[in-house]
Amino acid sequence: MNFRQIEAFRAVMVSGSGTEAAKMLFITQPAVSRLISDLEDQTKLKLFVRKPNRLQPTPEAQALFREVDRAFIGLEQISLFADSIVNKQQGSLRIVAMPVCVDSFLPTLVSDFLHQHPNVSIELESAPRTQVLDLVSTARLDLGIISLASRENVGLQVDNFCQQQAVCVLPANHSHCNKPVIHARDLENEPFISLPRGSPFRAKLDEIFARENIKRTFAIETRTQRTVYEMVKRGAGVAILDPFITNIQDSEVVIKPFLPEVTWDYAIVQPHSATPSLITQSFITLLMNHFAIN
Repeated sequence: MNFRQIEAFRAVMVSGSGTEAAKMLFITQPAVSRLISDLEDQTKLKLFVRKPNRLQPTPEAQALFREVDRAFIGLEQISLFADSIVNKQQGSLRIVAMPVCVDSFLPTLVSDFLHQHPNVSIELESAPRTQVLDLVSTARLDLGIISLASRENVGLQVDNFCQQQAVCVLPANHSHCNKPVIHARDLENEPFISLPRGSPFRAKLDEIFARENIKRTFAIETRTQRTVYEMVKRGAGVAILDPFITNIQDSEVVIKPFLPEVTWDYAIVQPHSATPSLITQSFITLLMNHFAIN
């Protein structure tokens, strides 16, 4: 018994004749008759009573057809599922990103992606940079989004998608609000709100203030730039932040260029050895296009 015989049998059962079955299968009517005869020989079942212009199924054929049809429905479902994978409508996507990304642009991008791919399940995790690299390098998640120093080697496949430059954020009533640019020296002895030690962003700023020989007064240290921003809004101090986290229309803060310039890249990281799924590739394309436009 082979698949072609079963396919011919089902076509005859559905259409009611060998001629119509031949049309369905794009073969000749004698070929259909030969396939049915071979199936009867192999199964030792009489499946049809031959009548003029039609084949009348026997009770044994009806019983066999019920089982065959269930199998074909299963194959059709598998085929539909395969098509949905090709069309990026089924599957899962596991993303891990630094908090500044999760707190800014990623919710919008993930929502847009789900509108385009409503049956895809997405896992979005927020983690410090070192943990992002660990989760991606061990293939526990599909892709990571991190900040990246120029020409930095993190041992993963890296695709840069944008560059950022730090800004100074002041409470709306601060005395420096009228200055066109805030220099590091302007922040000497100002109550400073910062990320904790160990943060790559904090390390960049520490290096600049040390090089300029400028002392800062740390009022608050907290783990996310979103929290830093909210503290500045409430007048607790000043901060230097990623523009991703700021809102130029926010009347409770004033955002100024900062000197010396502090720049860094953002990149998607993936394992070198892994072949990304179609879903993963589609999300990367969406992200890249978003930043190409913006």
